Amino acid sequence: MTATACDRSGARIGIVTVAGDLHAHVVRQNLLDRHGVPCHIFETDRLADSGVMDWTTTAPERAVLPDHTGSAVEVASLGAIWWRRPSGNSWNRAAPVLPQLSDEAVIDLVRNDCLATFLGIVATAFRGVWVSDPDAHRHAENKLRQLHAARQAGLRIPQTLVSQNPAAIRAFCARQPTIVKAVAGTNKTPLMAHTVNEELLASDESLRLSPAIYQARIEGHRHLRVHAFGADIHAALMTCDELDWRIHLDKLRVERHTLAADLQRRLRHFLSLMGLNMGIFDLKLDPEGDPVWLEVNPQGQFLFLEGMSDLRLVDAFADYLIGLVRPRLRVANSSR
Repeated sequence: MTATACDRSGARIGIVTVAGDLHAHVVRQNLLDRHGVPCHIFETDRLADSGVMDWTTTAPERAVLPDHTGSAVEVASLGAIWWRRPSGNSWNRAAPVLPQLSDEAVIDLVRNDCLATFLGIVATAFRGVWVSDPDAHRHAENKLRQLHAARQAGLRIPQTLVSQNPAAIRAFCARQPTIVKAVAGTNKTPLMAHTVNEELLASDESLRLSPAIYQARIEGHRHLRVHAFGADIHAALMTCDELDWRIHLDKLRVERHTLAADLQRRLRHFLSLMGLNMGIFDLKLDPEGDPVWLEVNPQGQFLFLEGMSDLRLVDAFADYLIGLVRPRLRVANSSR
């Protein structure tokens, strides 16, 4: 393959994330080892002082971005972008943007301008396939939008109230056992689902402060983690007696699970309604074994399940990405 064909064939894959994202590096290595396809990781919290980002009105299609090695990558060379962690906020909040900067206003300016330039470059120069489209990704993170689309897709959802009205909250919780969880949450501390009790309902001041999600509790101890990579669906059945299995992985038992065709169809319909190319779904099986939809994460974690089951999710996801750029790979190969 000539250098020009390699650089501009659109056969490469990009992963937009933050530094230290194990998922990104494992998928990148899988793409190289199993498919021989170049993959670039773009760390949105490590853009400052790269000296690479470059965009001009006379040739926006030639814009470049720095990958995790510091190399300049033409955005036009990318056939697909996995829009994984585009926030620009490091997982390590204590990590400095640049060690030599101390003025908070300057730090904020540098961070904001770097991220805005990055977002502008990919928005104007990228012509490949998003996984998933940035606007759809942002909308799909809203839990109310999710619940609305789940109902439209014919999925069974828990009775839900999102409120900061003390009277409405107490009336809802009086009708059934209820759990409470955050509407958006914060990346500064983990927030898990909790069972509502009298102490939580006691203070009008606390209830009025901010809306929260109140949902009828689904009894049972069997959970489904469903990974939809395009039309390809892989499900895990997870057994755990705790309400929120995410903080009790040591008590979790995981096995491969096959979803009913009708449920698969409804989940795909949900993704279509939300404009998503992928999604990681959480569902729970009630005591009768019927699935209840809880939420979707447009870019959820899946590596942890590989170590707990025989699911080959990284292979499946890498194969999905390759399928998106396969037509461009044929063009690139034909130019050899």
